[in-house]
Amino acid sequence: MSKKGSWTLLLVWAISLLSAVLFYSQRQISEFDPKGTLLHQSTSVTFDASLISLLKDYDVPAGSIVHVGTQEKCYCDTLTDSHQTQLINNLGQLGYSGLTLDIEDVPELASILPSVPTLIVVDTQYNLRYLGPYATGYGCFTGKNLVDEISGYATSSSYINAVVKTDADGCFCNPHR
Repeated sequence: MSKKGSWTLLLVWAISLLSAVLFYSQRQISEFDPKGTLLHQSTSVTFDASLISLLKDYDVPAGSIVHVGTQEKCYCDTLTDSHQTQLINNLGQLGYSGLTLDIEDVPELASILPSVPTLIVVDTQYNLRYLGPYATGYGCFTGKNLVDEISGYATSSSYINAVVKTDADGCFCNPHR
């Protein structure tokens, strides 16, 4: 094969590979709250207290970093492992611990949460500090990692209400389909 033919073949291969990666990435990105369900519910004055009450019913202790996943195979769920580790490293020394809930085991959460994986942070005083995704962007690892931002919400000395993040695009599964 000539040198020009080799370069052409290499270029075609590279373009094909990049196109396949882009196509696959586009299939993985979705909205966290596509119908505004969580956004609408979170505007209620009693939302934070109701969610905390629900979590207490399922023995979620104060100072919890709650990962809400699914029993179904959800590729996006596996992408949060590094974010979970970072959060536990950031907040563990402040009395926080991690735990996992499957959305199928907590039907009341299924009516609140539009997508998984979802993160719920409950501080050591039983205040809801954060509810939403771990990260945004393609595969939740090329976009914005929210771990430092979430850690800031959890450790802020002032508390007014929880931060409920609903406007996010990334790798999410919808267990309600």
